[in-house]
Amino acid sequence: MWLVFSVEFMLGVPLSNFGLQPRTMMGLIGIFSAPLLHGGIVHILSNTFPMLFLGMVLFYSYHRIANKVFLRCYFFTNILVWIFARPANHIGASGLVYGLASFLIFYGFFRKDFKSLFISLIVLVLYGSIFYGVLPLNNYISWESHLAGAVVGFFTARQYKKVKV
Repeated sequence: MWLVFSVEFMLGVPLSNFGLQPRTMMGLIGIFSAPLLHGGIVHILSNTFPMLFLGMVLFYSYHRIANKVFLRCYFFTNILVWIFARPANHIGASGLVYGLASFLIFYGFFRKDFKSLFISLIVLVLYGSIFYGVLPLNNYISWESHLAGAVVGFFTARQYKKVKV
């Protein structure tokens, strides 16, 4: 994210034009690029810290499934946005953040073991309020990415609940 943001800033090239544009051929590239693109410093900072924290929790606590969970949250979220979202240029890693947070919250409740429940409660306390972001309250925020990420995280947690971690 920061490398792409730095290149965009230093070269003055608006890479955000390569965001996810639903149901367009050009928008297909956004399935890969949208989480790497940000609209400004505040936008990238608001995604950086949750990505670092949630990513560290995921990869440290559930290293056997972490890559699969991360890739599902990255790609399935963006595929859902491409299919169902309103016509707009969707950029940013918040869909991925919502996917990771949703996975970490629901995984403990599905598994019902102490470690996973403890992680779920910590993430719920720290990031539980993000679920207000799935509501269409602001036209400049891709609530569709938030909702898609939350849904992908939920179903990923449900699918992997019996996998030995």
